[in-house]
Amino acid sequence: MNSVNQVGMLALLVTLLFGGQSNACSCGPQHPQTAFCHSDIVIKGKIIQREQVTAGNANEGSEWIRYEIKQTKMFKGFEKATDVQYLYTPHDGGLCGFEPTDDVLDNQKELIIAGMMGEDGRVSVSVCSFIQPWANLTSSQKRGIMFNYKNHCNCKISPCQFVPCALSSEQECLWTDGLFTRSWDHVQAQQYACVKQDNGVCGWAPQKPTGLRGVFTSNQ
Repeated sequence: MNSVNQVGMLALLVTLLFGGQSNACSCGPQHPQTAFCHSDIVIKGKIIQREQVTAGNANEGSEWIRYEIKQTKMFKGFEKATDVQYLYTPHDGGLCGFEPTDDVLDNQKELIIAGMMGEDGRVSVSVCSFIQPWANLTSSQKRGIMFNYKNHCNCKISPCQFVPCALSSEQECLWTDGLFTRSWDHVQAQQYACVKQDNGVCGWAPQKPTGLRGVFTSNQ
C-alpha cells in the first residue's frame, strides 16, 4: 500500500473512533528534534501551487490535496530522494489534512517541512507534521536541523504533561516546557537538544554555534 493510502486509512480510522471532524485530529507535543528524527524527509522549501487530486488505484482512490513544492534545501532523506516536488495530504481537515495559512501561500514563505515517504515515492504530511516558517525558528533550532539533531536520534524526548514524571531509561530526556509555561514552544524546544554524553547517558544541551557543549543536567 502506498504512503498516501496509508495516511488516509489511519486518518479515517481516527475519525471513526472519535466520531467527528472536530475531534478527529489531536496532535501531541513534538519537540523539533523528535520531528526531525521520526521523519523520512526534512526539507526547506516553498509551496507554489495547490490542487485537488485523486490518489490511489481505481478501487482505493480518494481525494487528496497535492502541494507543489519548490525545494531550496534538503536536510534528511538524501537516500530516498534528491528533490521533493509534491506533498500529499488528506483534502479534509477532519481527516488530519494539513492546510497552510493564506499568508504562507500568498507570500510563498519558506518552510521547514518534515514528512513521511512511502514505497511509491510520495511524501505525505498531516496537520500533526512539523511544518513551520523557516523565519520563525530560533537560531538554535536551525542549527539543530542543519547539523545536530541527526547525530542524536538514539536519544528519546518524552513530554512531561503531569507530575510526577519519571525517566524510563538513561537514553531519555524529560521535556517540561509545557508543564511550567503552558506552552511547549519554550526554552527546551527553542534552545536545547537531547544529546548522548560521553558517559552514554542522554541529557539536554544548548545548541551553540561552536557545537553541543554545556549539558546542564543528565536526565532532566
